[in-house]
Amino acid sequence: MPPPPALYVRKEWYERIGSFNTGYRIAADYDFILRLFSPPEFKAAYIPEVLVTMRVGGASNRSLRNVIRKSSEDYRALRASGVGGLGTLALKNLSKLGQFLPRRG
Repeated sequence: MPPPPALYVRKEWYERIGSFNTGYRIAADYDFILRLFSPPEFKAAYIPEVLVTMRVGGASNRSLRNVIRKSSEDYRALRASGVGGLGTLALKNLSKLGQFLPRRG
């Protein structure tokens, strides 16, 4: 999942799939990326440069309430896009655990 600030999208894809669904208070970017990467004809290109540096944290993990809301919205977005379900949500959340562990060395 690319970080939203480093994702550059051509205008025609916004016209094709729509913009951010503001019905999601926390997961609008996640829903958008799921919809964007779902069509088989969508092609992404990786640029091997640091374009954006992000801090750990944000609205989605400021409180337990937000974590629960984010997970609920992520699950809704996964189901709406047809990409996955509870297993995908569990893997997404588990992949983020390293952000909260102290770094060594």
